[in-house]
Amino acid sequence: MRHFGTLLATIVLLAGAQAQTVLYATSFENPPFVAGQSAADVDGWVAGSGAGSSQSVSSEVACDGSQSLKWDNSGTLNSFYSIRRLLGWNPTSAANSKLIVRASLYISSATQANRLYGVYLTGTETGTLGGTILGVTIGGDGKIRVGTTWSATYSSSTWLAQAAPGTYTDRCLQIEITYDLNPGVATIKVSGFSDGAEYTATLQQFTPPVNINLGTDYVTTTDRAGIGYFDSLEIIEAPGTPFEGWDETDNGGGDAGDLPATAQLIYAPDQTPCGSPVTRIRGYNADNDVDMYVIYIQDPANFSASTVGGAAWDTQLWLFNCDGTGVAFNDDADTVTQSTISGLNQLACAPQPGVYLLAISRYNRDAVDANGQLLWNNTPFTGVRCPDGPGAANPVAGWTGTTSAGGRYVITLQGAYFVTDQGCAGTCPGQCEGDANRDGTVNDSDLLIVLFNFGQSGFNVPGDVNGDGTVNDSDLLIVLFNFGCGS
Repeated sequence: MRHFGTLLATIVLLAGAQAQTVLYATSFENPPFVAGQSAADVDGWVAGSGAGSSQSVSSEVACDGSQSLKWDNSGTLNSFYSIRRLLGWNPTSAANSKLIVRASLYISSATQANRLYGVYLTGTETGTLGGTILGVTIGGDGKIRVGTTWSATYSSSTWLAQAAPGTYTDRCLQIEITYDLNPGVATIKVSGFSDGAEYTATLQQFTPPVNINLGTDYVTTTDRAGIGYFDSLEIIEAPGTPFEGWDETDNGGGDAGDLPATAQLIYAPDQTPCGSPVTRIRGYNADNDVDMYVIYIQDPANFSASTVGGAAWDTQLWLFNCDGTGVAFNDDADTVTQSTISGLNQLACAPQPGVYLLAISRYNRDAVDANGQLLWNNTPFTGVRCPDGPGAANPVAGWTGTTSAGGRYVITLQGAYFVTDQGCAGTCPGQCEGDANRDGTVNDSDLLIVLFNFGQSGFNVPGDVNGDGTVNDSDLLIVLFNFGCGS
């Protein structure tokens, strides 16, 4: 008899040349599961939806070993129920950024059309069926439903496929959910049908799963009696797709700041400042969070930044000058709640090539000046706008509005480049040192900026061309020594 039991220690398997690590596996055997008793409060499982009612460990049916987890919904316990546990998955790099969940499911032929049995992954430690972010159910009528919400798994109008009669009951079906973190893509596969059929769906999900629910649900309140059994559960981590781009934590070392003085530099010693493109930025939006990055824009007409297809929440994108004054903003790109900034050359405030600050926030976390005035008005929601709020002419000094965590995001970029290790104070190779206004030429305008701000100090103060925090003789000499450069 093959016996999985619970693997408290990590088992390392080799799948070809790639290592997979089994985080948890069980076929609900004794010990620690006892036939006739609930699986809740055993081996990390706790009650989920509906207090976990209608389930117990059973020796009636087993796909592996001699026991399974039975859900008996043939009587009065005919609502929705689940038990849950943590996945134990903590992706830290591409080496373990793929999650694989496998389970066997046996549906009794006595199960009626509207009774469902499924596997549900949620994005929080205590998530129940209502928190489903990836789920799959199989009904008594053979309909297979998948989705990134709970409602998708019990929809009365849409489903992935319907298995042929007689091919799916009284036999062990195999469910497999594979989630690849870096592209944010999940594949759900259901197989084991007597006719050899296999049903597969690909879904996009940017929130990584944290826990698993095994459970039962229904479509409508009629014809919803049934009996199902879960067995042979495996939770595995494996190498995933490497992320190609800039990661807020992996590359930036931690949470990006929300103001010019704390913005995260898109800098790497093996990348050419103003020459090596950065095509994606990945980060995490926490409660009341704003992430700001320092980038170089070579050609504003061809620059774009977008979270469309890169976030599952309502984003806002902001572009600022290095002194914190606003350049462009977008809340909603057309009919979606994600954001896109592009077409800068068509704006009345069209910027020049140079170093800029790109920020992302959740709606309605908005930029304000030192007096609490909005740099941009709240509306319109669509379109790319120059600053148009009461504080339009002033630099960003803070953010207003309370927001819950949005989660993971990816900003797709075009025409953005790495900067020097000096960020806003740095000079790109081939550019003129002393170009205080970054128009490509060192002339009277730059000299006047230094003279007008002479003696001033602070972060990104105009005229501080050497970036030491003070406008003084050193800045004046740099401008004079490079006077005429670029003309």
